[in-house]
Amino acid sequence: MILIGTSWPTISVGPDVPVGFDKVVHFSMYAVLAGLSLWSSQQSRSLRTLLLTIVGVALLAGIDEWHQSFIPSRSMSFLDWVADCVGALTGAVATRYLLLLAPRRQGTT
Repeated sequence: MILIGTSWPTISVGPDVPVGFDKVVHFSMYAVLAGLSLWSSQQSRSLRTLLLTIVGVALLAGIDEWHQSFIPSRSMSFLDWVADCVGALTGAVATRYLLLLAPRRQGTT
């Protein structure tokens, strides 16, 4: 959904939104993506998986920012990428914390 949304030249948060609101949107989208990615992993409690999730989502965010440079009326933004990365870090860490608090499920036979 993120890549579809950033591929349309006419989608934007609008001119009447508060300054910086677009960074909140970037942060939120990538926090959800990282959280869901980590949650869906078979090894979601491992530190290695946490780091790979954060790096993978940050790479995807960078590719998406680069991709936007080819879309009319869009541009590549370093600050948007930073908001994406902070969102990925926050979403993944929060999800891992919640998973560590949850009791482990025993496998069913």
